[in-house]
Amino acid sequence: MKNFFYKVNDKEYEVIITHKRIKNIHYRFKDGKFFVSCHPWTLKHTVMSGLDKFGASLIKRSSKENPIGDDYIYIFGEKHIINQSGKLTITGYKEINYKDHDDLIKKLKPIFKDIVTKRVRYYEKKMNVPSYTVGIRNMTSRYGSNSKGTKNINFAFMLIHYSFDIIDSVIVHELAHILVFNHSDKFYDVVYKYYPNYDACHTKLRKGEFK
Repeated sequence: MKNFFYKVNDKEYEVIITHKRIKNIHYRFKDGKFFVSCHPWTLKHTVMSGLDKFGASLIKRSSKENPIGDDYIYIFGEKHIINQSGKLTITGYKEINYKDHDDLIKKLKPIFKDIVTKRVRYYEKKMNVPSYTVGIRNMTSRYGSNSKGTKNINFAFMLIHYSFDIIDSVIVHELAHILVFNHSDKFYDVVYKYYPNYDACHTKLRKGEFK
């Protein structure tokens, strides 16, 4: 099978075919092109059937800006320009000197934990709930977790990319579980009481809107 063009919403996109000894067909959309990996015996109409099903969503997903790029990073909803090595200033904190991207992330983690811990303490007092130990984890499937047994509350490090309003909505969500452990109407009554703007923030979080 050779490369071909595929139309989505009246616009044509080139489809780059790579043959591999694999069972399934893999689709990607990057730089305005579809990249398809498939077995050499795969038929064109089979690939196009997958594009009919996933093409539009792949294009839409690619238009969403990533929180970290080659030359930028979102921190607390603000876009910062970065280099392979250099300096970064976050309002209220000292200038960060970093050797590379990994070193930058390493130095951002304690800053994020310090800020989140302070905001947790603020809402604990406001909601009149006991104080929990705050942890930061590299979670990708959830934004936070609450363990009533060990009195630990953890937050995903990826939240550092979002605005303080969005971070606060997650904090209130997790602290509300101290009062109501399930996701019943009673639970959300608590959430809305202490964070009336919760729905708008949660929508931004799900959509990957950092500000």
